[in-house]
Amino acid sequence: MKTYRYDQVAERILHLIQNGVLGEGDKIPSLRQLSQELNVSVNTVKEAYWKLEGQNHIYAVPQSGYFVKKQWQPPAVSEEFDPSHLDPKQVSICHIYGAFQNMGRCTPEIGLGISALNPEFWPTDRMSQSFQKALRERELETYNYLMLPGDLTLRRQIARLGMASGQDLSPEEIVITNGCHEAIFLALMVLCKPGDTVVLESPVYFSLLQLLEQLNLRVIEVPSSVNGGMNLDTLRFILENHPVKAMFAITNYNNPLGYCLRSRKKRELVRLLADYRVPLIEDDIYGDMNFGSRPDTCKAYDKEGEVLLCSSFSKTLAPGLRVGWIAPGKYYDQVLNMKTLLNIATPSINQISVAYFLKEGGYDRHMRHLRNKLKTQVANMRAHLLRRLPKGSRVTRTQGGTLLWVELPKSIDTFEIYRQALKESILIAPGQLFSIRYKYTHCFRINAGTWNERVQTVIDRLSVLCHQGFERQLEPKDQSTLGIFSDENSQRLRNIVHHHREVQSAE
Repeated sequence: MKTYRYDQVAERILHLIQNGVLGEGDKIPSLRQLSQELNVSVNTVKEAYWKLEGQNHIYAVPQSGYFVKKQWQPPAVSEEFDPSHLDPKQVSICHIYGAFQNMGRCTPEIGLGISALNPEFWPTDRMSQSFQKALRERELETYNYLMLPGDLTLRRQIARLGMASGQDLSPEEIVITNGCHEAIFLALMVLCKPGDTVVLESPVYFSLLQLLEQLNLRVIEVPSSVNGGMNLDTLRFILENHPVKAMFAITNYNNPLGYCLRSRKKRELVRLLADYRVPLIEDDIYGDMNFGSRPDTCKAYDKEGEVLLCSSFSKTLAPGLRVGWIAPGKYYDQVLNMKTLLNIATPSINQISVAYFLKEGGYDRHMRHLRNKLKTQVANMRAHLLRRLPKGSRVTRTQGGTLLWVELPKSIDTFEIYRQALKESILIAPGQLFSIRYKYTHCFRINAGTWNERVQTVIDRLSVLCHQGFERQLEPKDQSTLGIFSDENSQRLRNIVHHHREVQSAE
């Protein structure tokens, strides 16, 4: 059967409609426009449109053109998306969070799995004014490239903020990046090559581990505690016995443990690494989210330019701004070249708008308000978790940031709790993700960036799942297992199980 040219044109337009490129009510290209784009005659396009109109795919509006009609769709037969099928060991928690976003289900209970502020805390009104001012006063620059190292006003304001944490930076030492994660990526690319070894604290946030894996880097974990952070004697032993190319640390309000290294220990850490000529990649993204005085950074004690300080405004202002920075010390030129090769520059309008916000005092006022709010709600969530979780559970007491590290009785598998919670659209970060060895199986991280009645209800439900996990560990697997107990001990075990069922029913 002969195929005419107008049939081919009609088929191409129909594909755009069926694939969702052209939706209901969308205007399709004019006869003249499409004839030029496809290099066919206007009459050929007209025949194609008449064919589509006769098939009820489009309709004509006099003096306006052609538009897409509502398309009939057969009933969906695909299975409903089950988020519990997404394995956080294979895909990032951020990817799972994004899947919920795409489904229109970006709720506070999903936000428990990532590190983020309550959107109500974002200074949207003041930032909108800064965007308008940027467009009004620096219009050409906002639409043009702002070549590296980035907007000078912004770099000056970042250097000013650094004074509070003991830094003596000049604007010429700072490179603007697309968030803190890119700053860390640039540092790793400059310092390491595939097969090199990086030492880091353990536990450490999962996105870093996935990045190191993608870069083909070896990892040595230094165990850290909630109270003291990493053990420097252990670190010294590692440095003496392994060819380490770089170290990574979150010294202020660590993710996930929440601790803040004392100034003395930061000074010792910088000195120790300098002795072995190992650069330090310092992530200070939570440093401004202090509940008391602003802690200093390791960068404040850096005399050799071996500390590469990374941070951003993603946690304090809004994650979508993607305005971060790196002060790479003596690696400045290499970082600048790598950033240029990667993506040339950070979006100009975002840089200029944040610069206005900082310069006019908006950031200082915003942070005073935010710190008070965060301090209260983090304490409220911690207290509620301790009231509701199984006996013997522990929750970190942090002095900054939005994250809480929860340690349940060691018999509880938090990965199983993660799966059960995800079936109910509750997202947490199970402890196994925070180590390359899949340790911390009885722990999980939770975000306290949002606290309200809805989140409180979700915590109550999550606590029930934790109690059920505790109960499953207590229940004997089969009759032969009970045989190892005396009659008295068997009855005692049944009483414990019965007690936890009563607790669950009461809740």
